Amino acid sequence: MLNVLLLSAGVTTGWHLAQVARQYFAGDITLHLADINPREFVPAATLTGPYHRVPPLADPGYEAAICKVLEENHIDVIIPLIDQDLFQWAADAPVLTARGVRSTAPLRHTAQLLSDKEQMFRFLQAHGLPTPALVAPDATEPGRLYLTKKKIGCGSHGMRSVTGGQPVTLAPDEILQEQCDGDGREVTAEIFNAQGKLRVFCRERVATKAGVCTKMVPLHLPEIEEYIAELVRLMPCPTAFCAQFMQHRGRWNLIDCNLRMGAGTALATAAGFQLVRAFWADLCGKPVPDEWLQVDPTVKSVLRVYEEVVVR
Repeated sequence: MLNVLLLSAGVTTGWHLAQVARQYFAGDITLHLADINPREFVPAATLTGPYHRVPPLADPGYEAAICKVLEENHIDVIIPLIDQDLFQWAADAPVLTARGVRSTAPLRHTAQLLSDKEQMFRFLQAHGLPTPALVAPDATEPGRLYLTKKKIGCGSHGMRSVTGGQPVTLAPDEILQEQCDGDGREVTAEIFNAQGKLRVFCRERVATKAGVCTKMVPLHLPEIEEYIAELVRLMPCPTAFCAQFMQHRGRWNLIDCNLRMGAGTALATAAGFQLVRAFWADLCGKPVPDEWLQVDPTVKSVLRVYEEVVVR
């Protein structure tokens, strides 16, 4: 029986991970939840037992609080669900290796190159993989559209549009990037990368709310599949993660790489691409059948609706 600690359990991804763990792996995993909110405000707490309220990531006592949970509960595996935690609890973080705790986050070097948009641009550009160019505020082309983004951001928070030739001031944690010139379609690639398998499922984000996909249609895009294959060849990537693409200068460009599962991953599950089930199976040392990662060809769309959750 594995003791697994799920961080930021109150996010939508935490709910889906807990659902699938309870449905298929209740005999293999004791799932511990950690979040900054009290238990009654975390939906996933209705699906599992042990719950740990911890300080926010920025709190000076955050690391010590998590380490206390790890030690007191003999945690075997930690699962970070937000980008900042991918650095804190990287697979090779000394604080984890010293305790014999596995992390589903990538190696710190991978997180630095692909979670930080400035470093991601330099890495992808160096290897000929298309991504929108970063520009200096005083080097914009008049009339061209640009976007300011957080170097390490989430859900488009803080992003704003800028027209070239106009004055722009960036905060120390921001970058200025060319706005994609395609048709505005955004595609998320859901990726399984373990057991000698690389499987990619593409879904178009038809509608979003607060940066999270609420309506999607499945797509088959070999160009993106080839892109991901090259990416995982160039560097070690985690078992399950996702990446966002848009058309720019005639090609699919990587605009964001989330080295973790996202809130929209449940949409892929609904379409037949059972990434979360495959993730849990691999974590437990079990084989992942190919049929778990094959999309139901009859699915035209997947729509997200609300569900009421009562916590007692």
